[in-house]
Amino acid sequence: MKEQSLGVRMVALREEKGLSQSALARLVGTSQSAISQIESGERNPSFSTIREIAKALEITPAHLVGAPVEELQSHELAHFRLLRSLSPEAQQELQQFAAYLKQRHHRKP
Repeated sequence: MKEQSLGVRMVALREEKGLSQSALARLVGTSQSAISQIESGERNPSFSTIREIAKALEITPAHLVGAPVEELQSHELAHFRLLRSLSPEAQQELQQFAAYLKQRHHRKP
């Protein structure tokens, strides 16, 4: 996967969550213009701001700054992103269904 700047990653992650710059700014406790400047590369955020942005996007600071989630193939990344977009209730339901499928398909004949 090609390395992306913090700003490019932020835009993609923010849009995946369905957030505007203003909405993200409210969650982080900063201004929309600060978010815009970080996304455009005009401003380098402090570590504290990176932590707050990551918290608002429900990811780790490491993931926000470009650390891989783990070595996932593209289709696995798509599933991970889909999971992350679900409500907590839907995530729990999916986890239970996955556990059921794992048990069902790992039975001995």
